[in-house]
Amino acid sequence: MIKKITIIGSGNVATRLSLALKKGNMEIVQIISRNQQSGTELAKKTTALFSNNPKKILKTDLILICVNDDEIINLIKQLPNIPMVHTSGSTDINVFKNQKNYGVFYPLQSLNKELDIDFKNIPICIEANNNPLQKILYQIAKNISKNVIVLNSHQRKHLHLAAVIASNFSNFSYLIAKKHLSEHKIDFSLLKPLIIYGSQKILHNDPALTQTGPAKRGDQKIIKEHLTMLKDQNHRKIYKLLSDNILNEYAK
Repeated sequence: MIKKITIIGSGNVATRLSLALKKGNMEIVQIISRNQQSGTELAKKTTALFSNNPKKILKTDLILICVNDDEIINLIKQLPNIPMVHTSGSTDINVFKNQKNYGVFYPLQSLNKELDIDFKNIPICIEANNNPLQKILYQIAKNISKNVIVLNSHQRKHLHLAAVIASNFSNFSYLIAKKHLSEHKIDFSLLKPLIIYGSQKILHNDPALTQTGPAKRGDQKIIKEHLTMLKDQNHRKIYKLLSDNILNEYAK
């Protein structure tokens, strides 16, 4: 039974996840972070003790590692042999191969420490190197989310790739649109109803059925005109690349 949890990290994932776990009646006993300020603040919010030294872990049942992927391997070397999991979408579970009990606790959401979020609808992907720990992780996840799924590392990496394409790339498209409108003194908020409607459509429909626009219609004249209107060379390349791919997809 997991009663006490130690969180390593004080960034976006660590903050949102630790607050969700506390709300789900889990006891956060310690926050460990290199960042004194954010770590201390998170410790106060979770009524936990703070330390900036991963070698000074208090008695705990589970270590939740919420740091950048590049830091995970070096961090593990400093930790005692206590059940531990990381929260990365792209790091393989075998990063823990020298430990006894380990796993993954990956919330599929873009988290921001400044923005509150309800974890109930966030998919949480879990994986463990043994069934007892997997069952424990499943129960912890069910305390904060209605959507818990067991995925192996291979599956999770592909899910993370798809998440980057669906979320990060689409957001960058919004940024391109905003920059273009700003150049012509047009308010970006005019696009927000369109963005919201487009996002809502795919909740109940296949994206293949909701695609619209000049490339879907094969309107080469409009595409060429748009390319001449974009001043930024990189933005033109992105527009052309996406348009070409849409044209090819719907020409099948």
